Amino acid sequence: MHLIPAVSARRKSTGAGSRSGIHSIAWVAGLVLAALTSGCSNRDLPPIPQPSLEGFASAVQDQLRSARVDAEANPLDTEVVGRLGRVLYTYGQFQAAAECFERCQILEPLKFDWAYLLGVVRAELGQVEQARASFEAAADLRPDDLPTAIRLADLFERSGDASLSAAILNRALETSPPAAAVRYRLGRLAVAESAEVAVGHLEAALEIEPDYREALYALAGALRSLGRDAEASRQLSLYEATDPTPRRHYADPLLDAMDSIRGDSVQEMFNDGYALQQGGDLERARSVYDEILKIDPDYVQAHVNLVAIHGQMGDYVRSASHYDRSVVLDPSIAEAHYNHGVSRHFAGDYDAAVAAFGKAIEINPLHADSHSNLGTALEALGRSSEASRHYEEALSHNPAHSMANFHLGRRLADRGQYREALPYLERAVATEGEGTPLHAYVLALVHRELGHDRQSKEVGRRALRLARERGAEDLAAQIQAQLAL
Repeated sequence: MHLIPAVSARRKSTGAGSRSGIHSIAWVAGLVLAALTSGCSNRDLPPIPQPSLEGFASAVQDQLRSARVDAEANPLDTEVVGRLGRVLYTYGQFQAAAECFERCQILEPLKFDWAYLLGVVRAELGQVEQARASFEAAADLRPDDLPTAIRLADLFERSGDASLSAAILNRALETSPPAAAVRYRLGRLAVAESAEVAVGHLEAALEIEPDYREALYALAGALRSLGRDAEASRQLSLYEATDPTPRRHYADPLLDAMDSIRGDSVQEMFNDGYALQQGGDLERARSVYDEILKIDPDYVQAHVNLVAIHGQMGDYVRSASHYDRSVVLDPSIAEAHYNHGVSRHFAGDYDAAVAAFGKAIEINPLHADSHSNLGTALEALGRSSEASRHYEEALSHNPAHSMANFHLGRRLADRGQYREALPYLERAVATEGEGTPLHAYVLALVHRELGHDRQSKEVGRRALRLARERGAEDLAAQIQAQLAL
């Protein structure tokens, strides 16, 4: 057993600081690799595994398939085989990933990455003894590596050897920068022996990372065992207020680097989903975003877009659920609050819509759509003067905003101020959009009230054509009857 020795024997040179000493390490490593690649056949190595493609999105299948083809073509290239292992690990195919990393470690035994990654995947498979051996090999190669120390300590704790786990963590305190994860684990181990010592470690963890959820809960328990109930209650309150999403609480460069593997496929899928959403294919767009969240549950923009899609589809419960999750992940995205406001407006919950649009405006005061939609929600609540102010605010940021122009023009027309309404309504129909049939219809009625018969008929025919093109048959019938078209 190697308990993270202070100096790895493999790092000693044959001459202190000499060029020959430095060269000897590379020379020995070269001999080892040459012996392995020439003296053993592929039959002596774990085979290149076949990834499972079933149930994965097409972009992920392409990643898995491509990585496997490359590894088959370069079976002795550890970087290529290791890439396949990383892709397999990313998508939860741990046994196949272990075969790749084991192959890489045999081919390149002096490289830290393979020993460490093999330990990680063996631990995921529940192979505690094998994982411990891999992490001990990694510790020999890089004695002061914090992720290795933490993972090795966790394995000893799981095996019931709390003293050895604590010894590894205490050494990490001496050799690594302050880490909340180390202090938390020491506090957790100390609870059985001394609640006072546990409190000290857990408070130190929270000084480094105040929202460390697990540390808050453990500290509350330690304080309660000391009879400090008021302090324990305060820690529990803080615990309840923290984000429950599991986190590692320490940097792990080798695992963090694999985020890009997932990110590549997720970005490609998101682009496809967004194109479908923009094209009006909401059901297929929803399906793509759901697949993204299976790969990366915290992909916030997928949650944000699903708020809008479910709102448009009338599934207000799911819309609200994605909104709640998006706000937990990032409360500063104006689009999330705006989409929630639209969804609540569709649902007839105008108070909630007002609140959501207000939050969007707090984040982005120049967001004309939020001002305009806030105006309509305020009107629905009978708050007409406030509504007018927000329509005007929308136009101050975007003078061509069709909805804000329409609502201001409509309100003037309702009061019989047809000449004043005319320029607003003309700007409302200048750019064609979803609301143009209705906007053009109202403009045609205003022209008729002003005695502009030719313009009224002309604009009315446009309104009728657009209504029919969009399948708005009720509106088309009303236009035809009111304007005698």
